[in-house]
Amino acid sequence: MTPRVVYDTMIHLQAATRPQGPAFACVSLARGGAVGLCVSDEALDEARDVLSRPKIRRKYPQLTDATVRTYLDSVERCATRIDPVPAVVTLTRDPNDEKHLNLAVAAGAAYLVSRDNDLLDLMTGTDPDAVAFRAAHPGILVLDPVAFLRTISPAPPAAPTP
Repeated sequence: MTPRVVYDTMIHLQAATRPQGPAFACVSLARGGAVGLCVSDEALDEARDVLSRPKIRRKYPQLTDATVRTYLDSVERCATRIDPVPAVVTLTRDPNDEKHLNLAVAAGAAYLVSRDNDLLDLMTGTDPDAVAFRAAHPGILVLDPVAFLRTISPAPPAAPTP
C-alpha cells in the first residue's frame, strides 16, 4: 500500500526553488506515485501565498506567477484533496502549523514532512503538545526531507566483502 504523506509549506517552497534538493525529491516521489500526497484547500492557499510573497520572489527570482501556477498545478494533479479538515490537534507553540497536523490526521497519513522545529519536536519533545500528539497519533511520523527519503527509499545493503 502506498503511504500517505503531507508536506508542509516550506517543503513546497524548497521544492519549487531547488530542483536538485531533497524537498524536490520528496515531491517527485508523489508525482511518480511512490507516496500518496494529501493536500487541503487551506494548505494549498498557504503555499500559494508564500510562493507569491514579494520578499520570497526577490530571494528566488525564478518564482514567477507562471512557475508558481505550474508547480502548484503539478502538485494538485498528483495529490488527493482532503476537505474539510477537522481541527483535532492543538499546537500551542505554533498554531499556524496545526493545519498540517490536522491534514495528516484527516488523511490517515503515515508521514508529515517538514523542516519546522515546532513540528519535528513533536517526535521527541516532552512538552504537553508533543506528548499528547504522540499518544493520540502514534501512526504519524514527522520527519525532515532527508530522513523521509531514507525511510521511503532506504539505501541498498552493502555488498558483502569477499
